[in-house]
Amino acid sequence: MSARVHRRAMTGGSDEPVLRVENLRAYYTSKRGLVHAVEDVSFDVKRGECVGLFGESGAGKTSIALAIMGIFDRVSRYYASASGNEENKRLWELRDEAKKKGLTSRDMGVELPGVEGHIWFEGKDLLALDEEEYRKIRGDRITYVPQGTKLSMNPYMTIGFQTAEPLWAHDEDNQLTERIVLRRVLEVLDLVELGDADLRRFQKPGQFSVGEDQRVLIAMALVTLPTLMIADEPTTAVDVGVRRRILDAIEMAREELGLSMILISNDQGVIAETSDRVAVMSAGRIMEYGPAERVLKRPGHPFTRAFIMSNPTMEVIRKIREKGLVLRGIPGSPPDMTDPPNGCPFHPRCEFATELCKAEIPEYREVERGYWVFCHRYEELPEW
Repeated sequence: MSARVHRRAMTGGSDEPVLRVENLRAYYTSKRGLVHAVEDVSFDVKRGECVGLFGESGAGKTSIALAIMGIFDRVSRYYASASGNEENKRLWELRDEAKKKGLTSRDMGVELPGVEGHIWFEGKDLLALDEEEYRKIRGDRITYVPQGTKLSMNPYMTIGFQTAEPLWAHDEDNQLTERIVLRRVLEVLDLVELGDADLRRFQKPGQFSVGEDQRVLIAMALVTLPTLMIADEPTTAVDVGVRRRILDAIEMAREELGLSMILISNDQGVIAETSDRVAVMSAGRIMEYGPAERVLKRPGHPFTRAFIMSNPTMEVIRKIREKGLVLRGIPGSPPDMTDPPNGCPFHPRCEFATELCKAEIPEYREVERGYWVFCHRYEELPEW
């Protein structure tokens, strides 16, 4: 292990937040209107811990990742431009005007696309940085493992070359040598247990299995020895054995590097195995946030209970049977986020909803130390 890796490992596990997200809001334009992808989200990630973003597809988990990486606006703007929709173009022009003046959507009196709020990373508000400053952090101090491998790797370049790219891209002082880079590449490929890395680094992605390609993507995200890594559905479309190896690779990286991490998944098993704390998401909001064991074993929000019950583990099935409950899915469909419902966004599908839930947005509140819930009726719900 290099000296730099060892120093990073020694810093893990403190209570100091490496990342703090405050009142994050992220909207993007579509043909149907402005999509409220993320709405008033707040959470933090401490040094050396893994926070899981857990919830149904379309809940806003990946949008949070793109906002942290500083590419949400760029991706959204591209699709708005490609759509040829004049109203979308006008909204982005208003966004540019507001940004130049340091104004928010509320100041402008109109809902605008883009990211607002605060994303504090190592003492810096990332949303206040210009693109050049952001680029120095993105891909170096904060890295991202995207969902799926086919569109994430260049099929014509060797995996050794692609794993080394982030190092060369962030070597602004020209201090790296080929020998140093090669050693680092082999270290991270070995860390994710890619066998015969010294020989296989000359191979291209098409010569690897899906699981091996996924581990190479993780190695690419680790090669700069980041402070924070975001992994977006890293075990999607792989079998149980491959999933186990990917999760083992992630866990070894956390232990070896003292890495802080955000893991995005709708798989309860993956979240339970890797996360110290869990933020449960639906309709662009965090419904419940706290220690993983507390959230997954004694969920306090009706959405979390319904989501876990719709795809339960064997432990949950036993618990449900003991209580005489019935396994079932979540009724209805997720809300249309171009026109979200009034009040709690889960109320149309919630068996405990009242008129208050339909009329007023709940307060996101700390009901126990370190445990937050977005629900009017938390104290009145039957015990899980």
